[in-house]
Amino acid sequence: MEKTELPIHKHPLLTITRFLERCCEGCGHYGYIYGGYCCNELGCQNSVFHKECAESLPEINHSSHPDHPLKLLLSRQSSTCSHCQGSFQNGYFCSICDFKLDLSCARETGATLTLENTNVHEHPLELFNEAITSGGSDDVSCKTCNHIVSLSLLEQCYKCYQCQSVFHVICAKFFPEANHTSHAKHPLKLLTCGAPDYADNKCLLCGKESDQHLHHCDVCNFSICSWCMSNPPPLGVVSSTTHEHQLHLVPRHIDFTCNACGTQGDRSPYFCLQCNFMIHRECIDLPRVININRHDHRISYTRRLGHGKWQCRVCRKKVDGFYGAYSCSSKCSNYVVHSRCATRNDVWDMIELEGMPEEEEISPFQMIDDNTIKHFSHDHNLRINKEGMILQENTFCQACVFQICSEPFYSCEQCDFILHQKCANLPRKKRHVCDNQAFTLETNFEGGEFKCHLCKQRFTGFRYMPLTGVNCLDVRCGSISEPFLHESHQHPLYYSSDMLSKSCTACGERINRGRLSCDECDFNLDFKCALLPKNVMRYRYDDHPLFLSYGESSVDGEEYWCEACETKVNPKKWFYTCNDCGVTLHISCVVGDFSYAMPVSVRISDAKVVFNASICRPLCIMCTSRCMPPSILQVTKAGVTVYFCSSKCLLNFMLTNGMKYFNIDSNECDK
Repeated sequence: MEKTELPIHKHPLLTITRFLERCCEGCGHYGYIYGGYCCNELGCQNSVFHKECAESLPEINHSSHPDHPLKLLLSRQSSTCSHCQGSFQNGYFCSICDFKLDLSCARETGATLTLENTNVHEHPLELFNEAITSGGSDDVSCKTCNHIVSLSLLEQCYKCYQCQSVFHVICAKFFPEANHTSHAKHPLKLLTCGAPDYADNKCLLCGKESDQHLHHCDVCNFSICSWCMSNPPPLGVVSSTTHEHQLHLVPRHIDFTCNACGTQGDRSPYFCLQCNFMIHRECIDLPRVININRHDHRISYTRRLGHGKWQCRVCRKKVDGFYGAYSCSSKCSNYVVHSRCATRNDVWDMIELEGMPEEEEISPFQMIDDNTIKHFSHDHNLRINKEGMILQENTFCQACVFQICSEPFYSCEQCDFILHQKCANLPRKKRHVCDNQAFTLETNFEGGEFKCHLCKQRFTGFRYMPLTGVNCLDVRCGSISEPFLHESHQHPLYYSSDMLSKSCTACGERINRGRLSCDECDFNLDFKCALLPKNVMRYRYDDHPLFLSYGESSVDGEEYWCEACETKVNPKKWFYTCNDCGVTLHISCVVGDFSYAMPVSVRISDAKVVFNASICRPLCIMCTSRCMPPSILQVTKAGVTVYFCSSKCLLNFMLTNGMKYFNIDSNECDK
């Protein structure tokens, strides 16, 4: 995987033959980029360049400024091209004169300032050089191709000041009839009223539907969109990744199965006559080696899996072994993913790894002896305890901020630092289904408070942070993997981030973001319910541990009452119970909104979480009921102390009394 250092970008660039619909980082024009260059560095992996833009020379002579040579300038500041008066992003400048030339104008003779007579519009068009908005947005549609003109990205365009219509520079210069490389037999006519009744209104090349401005051959019934008319795909492509021979464009309607991904296509494949090989244009140049967020190891593209019963680990559907796919053949011989699934934007981190050394896995601790470790999060050695020792109710694991119960744990003999054994083994770096970027485990030495992106719970323990981004996860949500097995359901559960409105089977609340769903039945869990602790120590009500019950399937009129709030418990819903005494409690009375924040740790201005262990429970200032959860929020202002039993009460109080009351920011109250 060869990279080239070019002056257009700060990182070495990787040459690609991939078909991308992106904005070029060089000239700022949005459209199809066939081939070109891309950046393969983390945080910059979405940067792509036209081949011509990436290979811009450090210095040129140009007819628009013949007196002096022009030097390449990469500018992110607001500036104007001296030739077209458009926004200047990258281009050339004169070190003697105040003259700048953007890459588009430098590569050609530049855009004409005024078009008096065009075939696409009845009025004169002027090169656009001022900010406009349409409906509160910085983006408007080109009247020729109907694609977005992204003014926020400083894209050059023409404008009719009489009717406020906007046109791409290329679209403004269309002719009524023009030849095209993909249909050289006859010229294509520009149709401004859509396709004829007998014709398909989808572009034969890209497949996108166009209600107007098609370019059509009525002899061959050949139609393409204005976008493909102005930016024709190459007739031949060489990509060693997906095929060993040159591939040729077949611009016609044809049903085929793509050899690279195994899915169906209905138009304009690329074809190898020698091998009877067909491929979607978007499957050309698939990456060879990648990381995905569903697996801990690298996976590699293979042109043929061979015989076997394969199942995609992303979509869980069948994988045909006679077509291309990704596999983890070196470590997990049965791990297979469809080509399309593996390269989805929400699955792949967009980094190509061929030729790059694998990252060394860093252990979270060093072994001192069979019973002692030195964990990266603590200065002292920690010693294991596997005797099932039950500690005090207010003793919490520093990582997950929950009770130790009878689980094995590590403790420090010099201070009160304690970790569950499972929390001590949390990996320093891991991949997670909710993000295509890897997450890194971070401690909480600063004592801050965070909000988990998935379960929406506030917490003060360790957290997983994405390498690029701000959505952190607590260690409970950060530790899940697929398939997720839950005792309440007979089938495995899988992460789903679609926007379909679903309700949590456990609590009945609507799930607004990611959830865990069953492929076989309508069973859904939000992360808050899916990760409720299976057992909890509750000394106030019982000397025995409480266990999570997933509801009684048949109840013979028996009434269940919560030992804490003394109200009824729905026996068909989830609740906590003691197997020895039969005590029952609502989940909200056992695990509250502040249960994952370390008691007495400072959370936000004037507020802290306190342990609700007194005999006389305080009243919540908002709902005026006794605070039942084991941890509640205490707020003190001007000598007055009040309590909140839940995040909902806190938010309602702030909305009622003003968002700056008690110096608590509204973002901290959002649930």
